[in-house]
Amino acid sequence: MTGAESYGAFAYAYDQALGERYFRSVRRLLVERLDRFPAKEKTHLDVACGTGLAMPFFAARGFASTGVDISPVMLNVARKRAKTLVLGDARSLPFRGTFGRITCLYDSLNHLLDPRDLATAFAEIANVMDADSLFIFDMNHPEIYPAVWGMKEPFVDEGRDFHLEIATTYRRRELLGRALVTGWAIVDGDRIKIRERHTQRCYERDEIIAALAEGGIDAIEIHEFDPWNEGRIVKLVFVCRKT
Repeated sequence: MTGAESYGAFAYAYDQALGERYFRSVRRLLVERLDRFPAKEKTHLDVACGTGLAMPFFAARGFASTGVDISPVMLNVARKRAKTLVLGDARSLPFRGTFGRITCLYDSLNHLLDPRDLATAFAEIANVMDADSLFIFDMNHPEIYPAVWGMKEPFVDEGRDFHLEIATTYRRRELLGRALVTGWAIVDGDRIKIRERHTQRCYERDEIIAALAEGGIDAIEIHEFDPWNEGRIVKLVFVCRKT
């Protein structure tokens, strides 16, 4: 994701419409991975942390959690949940040390439209990993783009404090899904207009594995994940070590 396309006012409605429901589902997988791979170093980095939903989960388990995101608005929302937040790009992480556990959720890496940028992000993450570090991330399953992003009907959700419509298209030749997000959210008593565009790239599993290898990371587990319990694989979840 480029700075120009980072999340704006959509951030204020993101949790209610999408984020909280997804994290409740992926939380079970995180618990299983943390139990299977106990951490020696209780530090956590959430790359593209968004509204910070994952950070209290790790903090409650004794981790010192740090979040980094390219969107100032997302970080503004995240401040309600977490203290250590940094404005930064996954392709140029502003850290020198290593972290015991690293996450990147909510198909954030699909916003990197060039495979070279994906490999660069993985290389940056490898730079903050050591032999004990575990990197857990998700990306959209490639079949979701024609099946869901290609639907004519928009996604619509609303609550007392927000209304959201997401109209999507998918161009198979370009491997690009585009979303127009419109609506409103109530922020500190004011009604904020939402209108922004986002683009994602469809990556095949082999492309992701190749980018990981180029960045110096090995996938030790790959899970096909149905977060909505609808009988449809929506995400690929990767559990990784440094090469």
